[in-house]
Amino acid sequence: MAEQVWKRRILTPLQVLLSLALFAEAALVLGLAAFPAIKLAVWAQGLPLSGNLHVLVLGIALGAAYFVFGITLLVLLPLARWVTFARGTPVGTFSYVSREGWRWASYNALTLFLRFSFVNWVRLTPFLPAYHRLMGMRIGARVQINTAVVSDQNLITIGDDTVIGGDVTLVAHVAERGRLHAAPVVIGRNVTVGLMAVIFPGCVIGDGAVLAAGSVLSKGSRVGAGEIWSGVPARRVGRRHGARREARAQAI
Repeated sequence: MAEQVWKRRILTPLQVLLSLALFAEAALVLGLAAFPAIKLAVWAQGLPLSGNLHVLVLGIALGAAYFVFGITLLVLLPLARWVTFARGTPVGTFSYVSREGWRWASYNALTLFLRFSFVNWVRLTPFLPAYHRLMGMRIGARVQINTAVVSDQNLITIGDDTVIGGDVTLVAHVAERGRLHAAPVVIGRNVTVGLMAVIFPGCVIGDGAVLAAGSVLSKGSRVGAGEIWSGVPARRVGRRHGARREARAQAI
């Protein structure tokens, strides 16, 4: 009974206050990112042109301004980690209403700003891995990321030549019985994660493995090198041909 009273009188008002604080943070960060974009649009507006030519140039400038905003955001958000003391998601199990819970929420909110405004334009480009590195993810060379749904980057490691397919969900936290649980995710080299697969916290995927499209890799799963996993929840269904030979070659 006391817990219900606490939730009704304290938790909901607290959520409202924190949401308003998040809105203020978003307005500041997005506004700063928009500054050079707006300057570009104002410059185009003031050009000594007239008629349809002026409209055309202004339209092109507005389009370019959007991309200036997005690239600025890619740089600004990692800097905001340190200004807002949101260095990353902490490892462990903790309450939503806690110092660790605030760190988790504040840190991942920064990536949500990008997800809802610009990220689809940089999927499968070098810009997205670079951004995730700046947010604390450990990423090898030639990694391809084709998804916007990534959280808790500071707890994620991805090896060389790995492909994260379209609309994969890659997270290092889950909500369980009213608490948050966060654990590192390690994805090896030359791994293929198929379209719309889901990877939960604590998972380890070995070199050369394949996670089939639409599969859900349960919390704490261990996928061996060269193995093929599929299903909901995902289970081992086979092994890549030549996986042992590749593993030996990489070890030499």
